[in-house]
Amino acid sequence: MNFKELINKYKNGITSEEEELLIKQEIEKYEAIEEYLSENIDIDFMKVENYDAQKDETVKLKKSVNSRLRRVVITSVSVVILIILAIFFILSPIIDSFYYDPTKISVGQYNQDIYFDLTAFTELNLPGYSLGLVTAERLGFGNYNIYYSRHNLFTKESENISSKIKRDTHLKNFENVFDEEYISLGFQIITNPEISEYQYFKENKSRVMNHIKKLNPVSYVSTYLTFDEDLTMEEIYNMLMEYDDIEITWIGIRTAPKDEAIQYLTGFRPPSNAVSAADDRPDKNKYPAFQLLDWLRDHTRSRSQSIWPEGYELHYKSLLRYMIDRKDAVNVLDHNHLKTQYYQSALDYVEEHGVKSYGVLIYANAEDLLTFIEKESIYTIEVDQVMASRRYIR
Repeated sequence: MNFKELINKYKNGITSEEEELLIKQEIEKYEAIEEYLSENIDIDFMKVENYDAQKDETVKLKKSVNSRLRRVVITSVSVVILIILAIFFILSPIIDSFYYDPTKISVGQYNQDIYFDLTAFTELNLPGYSLGLVTAERLGFGNYNIYYSRHNLFTKESENISSKIKRDTHLKNFENVFDEEYISLGFQIITNPEISEYQYFKENKSRVMNHIKKLNPVSYVSTYLTFDEDLTMEEIYNMLMEYDDIEITWIGIRTAPKDEAIQYLTGFRPPSNAVSAADDRPDKNKYPAFQLLDWLRDHTRSRSQSIWPEGYELHYKSLLRYMIDRKDAVNVLDHNHLKTQYYQSALDYVEEHGVKSYGVLIYANAEDLLTFIEKESIYTIEVDQVMASRRYIR
């Protein structure tokens, strides 16, 4: 008999005592199970009832954490940005102030200082070159990029040069700024007067003359010449007026006694190649003839009394004074801390002995050059470059 049949008998009241006892025990067992399950179900219902409240608290907590985290992130980013701004806008300018700043505008009104520094530097130290566009770019922490163009007056070619300065030190292309050895080759008798005793040197003038005579008469020649005796600026001016076919492109100035070697050679360009007369210029009271054409225009006199020789002298002195006052620029551009001392000694010498020329760099056709050399008292001749004919720029 199965348990279902036994239950039916119990319901009909026909079970034995043993069967009745068994059924009651089973009923008690199931009641206990039901009571146990009922208690568990009640706990689950309590959990469900508290779920919404717990969920709200969790959302609030999450929002609070996210808000705090957001504030921390924003604060951290703001601090980093402020540090970066402080580095570039406070610390970097402070570091820049300790070194030469080519982007500074203190010499003129709108041109960067590097423009005037390179202009004076080029004319004083680099025979045969003029300066074109000049600009500098600040990189921060004493670092700068410099860009400029330089024009070769003989070949009519222009060269674009870029250089980098890092806290008063050139990092690249410094050789393009200044080549002292190149200039010295043209005026060896000035830098090394003792070589005048050498037999080779005594015969050199004849050899060079014979070389020039073999050139085509229309060949265009760049030549360094020195004079038997130094010439005054008035004599130089008269020479310029006399020879229309001779272009004197640079005038070397004596800055030490004739029997002493001049370590650094300086000079200037005569007015046909003078510094461009721009609207912007250095202090005219300190450097009255820095822009030679300006000074000549401002001091026009009658034809019977020429002011050009006076302008030459004042122009050279103005360039020297400017470089003396620009010590930081000289140290960087020339990479020679002794050069400022030379500029001062050169100025002292010409103030005492006058502005006189030991020689010039000239451009001329071979035929006209020979005529000039044979007529004037020329001591040494050094050919620099030769072209088939003169090159003109339209």
